[in-house]
Amino acid sequence: MSIDKTFEKEKLNIKILKCLDRAWQPKVTAISESKDLTSLSISSLFSKLREYELEMNRLNVQESEDNHVRSVPP
Repeated sequence: MSIDKTFEKEKLNIKILKCLDRAWQPKVTAISESKDLTSLSISSLFSKLREYELEMNRLNVQESEDNHVRSVPP
């Protein structure tokens, strides 16, 4: 059985962005303000979110390493 309901790109993109938690808010705001959500493809949206996730993970690792180096006595 098929529901046969289709969503406009903009509505689907908004639904996806609303599902993200507070940690994603800076990226959600940036995407919402800089992109026309009617023309942004789902794959592009997920690519942008994945890039953000990778960058945040990289920064967290670097911050953790920096804190570890500072906590080691000379």
